[in-house]
Amino acid sequence: MLKKLLWVSMVFIAAAGPSGPTAAQRHAPALAPGQVWSIKSTLPTTAKVVINRVEPWEHRLVVHVSVVDVPIPPDMPGAGRTTVIGHMPFEQSALAASVDRLLATGAAPASSFEGGYKGWQDAKGGVFTIDVEQAIKFVFQTLSRRQG
Repeated sequence: MLKKLLWVSMVFIAAAGPSGPTAAQRHAPALAPGQVWSIKSTLPTTAKVVINRVEPWEHRLVVHVSVVDVPIPPDMPGAGRTTVIGHMPFEQSALAASVDRLLATGAAPASSFEGGYKGWQDAKGGVFTIDVEQAIKFVFQTLSRRQG
């Protein structure tokens, strides 16, 4: 009887499990090089993502971006101005969940992208699995620690 209950439970779980893409996957934007996207943010921001390269990496799809027009936080040198983060690698799903509106296509990479990408390759770097807003905060926190 116990074996039969376990078998019925397994069949029910298998039948109830997802049989296709999740709602988030069905509505994920198609990300392609040259696109410029606004980002989802808790506060209004001028930061935008420029997609430069999409490639497989360690059993996942990685989207390499530049982030442009990034506001420099008040506690950093250059506060009040904007800057560019030349290269940031994101897991595709993390980036897809972070972008808001497609603003343009056919954009060229930031001038610092290729150097950042090469440095990432040489260092055998990782990828961000958090949203763009959090990744930007991480970059500024890291810079702040190095300056302090």
